[in-house]
Amino acid sequence: MKLKRYLTALRRYSRSKGFGIHSPFAFHFVLNVLRERLPYYAYEDIAEIRQLAIDQTHNFWRHPRIISFKNAKLIFRITNYFNPARILQIGTNYGVSSACMLAVSSKSQLYLCEANVTEYPVTQPILSRFSNTIHHFRTFADGIKAYHSTPEGQAEPFLLINDIKEEEYSEVLSYLYEIRNSKGVIIIRNIGRSAALKNLWEACRNAAPTGMTFSNGKISVIVASPKLPHQNFSLWF
Repeated sequence: MKLKRYLTALRRYSRSKGFGIHSPFAFHFVLNVLRERLPYYAYEDIAEIRQLAIDQTHNFWRHPRIISFKNAKLIFRITNYFNPARILQIGTNYGVSSACMLAVSSKSQLYLCEANVTEYPVTQPILSRFSNTIHHFRTFADGIKAYHSTPEGQAEPFLLINDIKEEEYSEVLSYLYEIRNSKGVIIIRNIGRSAALKNLWEACRNAAPTGMTFSNGKISVIVASPKLPHQNFSLWF
């Protein structure tokens, strides 16, 4: 993975500056969302939430990594751009990425699929401030059923995947194929560290004749839409 990133570094750098991107949507999305450097109103709160997770886990032995501040801000910007009323999330360790998305709007509802949400004591304090907007499910099957159970749930899906259970892989992949062939936004994190997430991303990348994908080898964003041509962008962001 690292060797491939080195070999493609020049092309990815050029694309990241907008060179060779002819789609107005892609050009705007890359420069003003993925690579936006101006501060947003929520960055200070995101930094405080992330620091809380750091402070509470520094004595843990071999605990999962906390999302970087850079990637936390990225998750916020993507969510802010699409401003979904309903968000579906698969997997979380400390709730920081959930907080980043819910910081966009107090009206957003988050459907969180995570069986071990109480495994780390820090998770509850982080998510408790959003208790009125978070719906917790132990399985993906329960979460996706509730996510689409109301008229509002028929809107274009917005999905963040942090982790995935082996036994749910096929079910999740089938749902991602549905999105790829219609409309919606999919964010897949940790593809550089998880073979399952990498496989999920690669399976979805070319799964439809339309829609655009954006990836830096660690995080991938799929914007499914029949109005967008099929293009895959490898970038720095």
